[in-house]
Amino acid sequence: MNTTIVGLVAAIASLGAPATLAAQTGQFVVLLGHDTLAIEQYTRTADRLQGELVVRAPRTVHQVYTATFKPGGGGTIERFELVTHNVSGAPGPAETRATARTLPYVGQSYALVEEVTRAARAAGGARYTTSMLPPGDTVPLPVTVEARGSDTLVLNIDGIGPLRARVDSTGMILGVSGIGGTSQVIVERVRGLDFAAVGKSFAPRSLGRLSPPDTVRAHVAGASLTLRYSRPSTRGRVIFGNVVPWNQVWRTGANEATVLETSADLRLAGKAVPAGKYSLWTIPAPTGWKLIINSNTGQWGTAYDAKYDFARLEMNVEALQQPVEQFTIAIEPKGNGGVLTLEWDKTRAWIPFEAKQ
Repeated sequence: MNTTIVGLVAAIASLGAPATLAAQTGQFVVLLGHDTLAIEQYTRTADRLQGELVVRAPRTVHQVYTATFKPGGGGTIERFELVTHNVSGAPGPAETRATARTLPYVGQSYALVEEVTRAARAAGGARYTTSMLPPGDTVPLPVTVEARGSDTLVLNIDGIGPLRARVDSTGMILGVSGIGGTSQVIVERVRGLDFAAVGKSFAPRSLGRLSPPDTVRAHVAGASLTLRYSRPSTRGRVIFGNVVPWNQVWRTGANEATVLETSADLRLAGKAVPAGKYSLWTIPAPTGWKLIINSNTGQWGTAYDAKYDFARLEMNVEALQQPVEQFTIAIEPKGNGGVLTLEWDKTRAWIPFEAKQ
């Protein structure tokens, strides 16, 4: 990290939950591990929300938005406009525009999410539901908000979540944690951020795809094996037991469900697996890992359904001497079979297989 980011992260760490902040203005910093993913600043008046974002993935863009509210409409949006400028020089349109007439969902904008938390606080009760619509889309995203104590709201935005938001009595967001969920971000409200200078420094430093796709192919004893998955990075985080919770089904990567396709029958850890296509899931635990072979494929990586499980197999687990930054799956052929390995951070999990003759 350069000195700008180091200083920014240090400042965030020292803030905690501020006692008082101006209700009509705000700034947010969105962190993914040690990387700053986005910055945002906004102004909210009775009839208008105006703000701007700099988002660094997959390319750096500057987004400017304005939401106009109906007079006396209780926060109902009359018009929303979003202008996106491509500032990284990467391939893409120089500028795009989008409009909507409902509460929009714009990735990494927490001023817009704050409209939901304020509405949830105003409504009271333990549960609040609404929807948000990405500009240009026609299908709204369902949003649920659950109160957890006096200062926490837990949000799920169409599978994005859970997002645990620290809020004040009005629903103003003080911070958000997505650790252990699907977004994995940490968001903090800050003050005094030189938005223009920091945003300019990000222009040539896009983060690229956060969890790029990869394909592994191998030929073993006449069997053709193909494995497709996405590769998240540690970014300075503790992975297992934190980013990936213990004793819960994990998508074994990121984005779409990880898929294994074999042209011939296999035996994995002694279990017969017919030729075909399967999704792979895991359950990491301090006491050992399980590999789940599931017959359902083509789904997003959080849409696990146990009724399609074909088998649950014990994996071998060992500690790595050198941590692995980017999640890696490998197929290592050996004789009539080989080993399927998963490596990330300080952990290696593996299971033997063989092609049936």
